[in-house]
Amino acid sequence: MFTQTQIGGLLHQAHMATIESLQQLEEFIGARGIPAIDDGVRKFLDRFARTMREEVELHFGFEENHLFPVFLSLGESGIVTMLTHEHRSILPLAIQVADLAQAAAAAGSFGEDSWREFRDAGAELIEREIFHVQKEEMGLLAAISSLVDPQTDASLAETYRKLQG
Repeated sequence: MFTQTQIGGLLHQAHMATIESLQQLEEFIGARGIPAIDDGVRKFLDRFARTMREEVELHFGFEENHLFPVFLSLGESGIVTMLTHEHRSILPLAIQVADLAQAAAAAGSFGEDSWREFRDAGAELIEREIFHVQKEEMGLLAAISSLVDPQTDASLAETYRKLQG
C-alpha cells in the first residue's frame, strides 16, 4: 500500500466526485424513455455538466500542466504519455455530454435525437472515464507517493487548491 500524499488526497477526492456523478448519470440514462425535465432533473443535469467540466478542464489541466512535468523531470514518461492520451480521448466526449446536459436543462426537455445522442455519448463517457479514474487511482496515486518529495507534494497541493477557487 502507498502513503497518502496531499496532492494524492485531493486528486482522490476529485475522482470520487467524478465517480459519483458518473454513477448518477448511469442511473439517469438507464431509465426507460425520454425523461421529463423537472426542477430536480434540471439541477442534476446542471450539476453533472459542471462536475464533468471541472474534471476535464481543471483536473486534467492540473495534471498536464503541473503534475506531469514533475514526472517527466524524473524520467517517468510512460505514465504521462498514457494518461495524456486518455485525456485527449475523454475531453471532447465529456464536453459533448456536458453541453447536451446543459442544452436540455435550458430547453426544459430532450428531443428524441438529443436524448439518443446524450444517452449514447453518456454511456461511452461512463466507460472511458471510470476506466481512466481506476488507472489513476491504482497507478498515478501510487507513483506520486513513491516519486514526489514532500516539498513538491505540498506545492502541488497548494496549486491545485488555488485552481479550485
